[in-house]
Amino acid sequence: MSFRLFGQKHFLGIDIGTTSIKVVLLQKTNGKLELSNYGILEKYGHLERLNDAIQTSDFKVLEESTALLLKKLLSQSKIGREKAYMALPGFASFVSLIELPQMGNKEIVQAIKYQAGQYIPMPLREVTLDWHLVETLGEKIKVLLVAIPTDTIGRYVKITEMAQVNLQQLELESIAVARLFGRKEKGTFAVVDIGGRTTSINIVDQGSLRLSHSIDTAGGDLTQVIASGLGIDPLRAEKIKRSYGLDLQNRGEVDVVRLLTPLLDVIKREIEKAINNYYIQTKRTVGKVMFTGGGCVLPGLEEYYKKTLALPAFRADPFNQGLIVYDPKLAPLIKNVGPTLTTACAVVFKE
Repeated sequence: MSFRLFGQKHFLGIDIGTTSIKVVLLQKTNGKLELSNYGILEKYGHLERLNDAIQTSDFKVLEESTALLLKKLLSQSKIGREKAYMALPGFASFVSLIELPQMGNKEIVQAIKYQAGQYIPMPLREVTLDWHLVETLGEKIKVLLVAIPTDTIGRYVKITEMAQVNLQQLELESIAVARLFGRKEKGTFAVVDIGGRTTSINIVDQGSLRLSHSIDTAGGDLTQVIASGLGIDPLRAEKIKRSYGLDLQNRGEVDVVRLLTPLLDVIKREIEKAINNYYIQTKRTVGKVMFTGGGCVLPGLEEYYKKTLALPAFRADPFNQGLIVYDPKLAPLIKNVGPTLTTACAVVFKE
């Protein structure tokens, strides 16, 4: 494993989600990345008021208020303004896997400029393009085309400037997470990142992202359906969701399971659609599904999807995958917060 900057000892990863901000401070220890510190700031107002979130209902991040929250989190976590790496949200991007004739990098750039309009549903002058060569097949190559609205990039850069963070790099979260888990898993698998207001479904093959899309069904919806169905306060519903979820053995809340199942099935159908689409395109079969993000910390979720997807399904994070080490004393905490910190760790982690 190598790291982005020679001589750098500490790495700050930042993940600004729709309803929370996560930061991790990693350090190099004996050739490995080790968790030095972390912080999580969650906003629960969105459970009662849609726009009381870090990002609005149209998913545009609010620069000034977000910068203040980021500064507060770094200060309370006693983390400095180290050289930082920040994630860009998957829902703000357009990702396509395209096939081109065998050609050099300069020719790829020209080909992408010429063909990008076929894959991006907005004017090219309004987006920033990037690409990654993912596979060579005989006389053909497969290229992952990424387009992010330039306005979105500007908003995140402005946040770091206002928060006085020394930003080194912005990276699309789905690419970073695919690289992270692809370090260990070399086959074809799905990564489902369940956030507060969006769920990202990604297909990873041979260590790199191949397919990605986001849906609006996510952790906040699970909380809302419990609150509405049981006639209780959203904050209490959030506690019930996190404490008991689908685990009937702990509580016997059959009503909660009945309320959650339709939304979990929405996510299941989208996972199946992504898996089937990738098989149609490549004839490659997805062998497992990995769940990450704060919304996957739902008791019984793994067992539910193992049964309904008929595939190995498990909760994943960089710590339980052995990719980032930590003080054993933190084990009880890491078990609960690990998936929440996945993206913040991923933007730092690099082979």
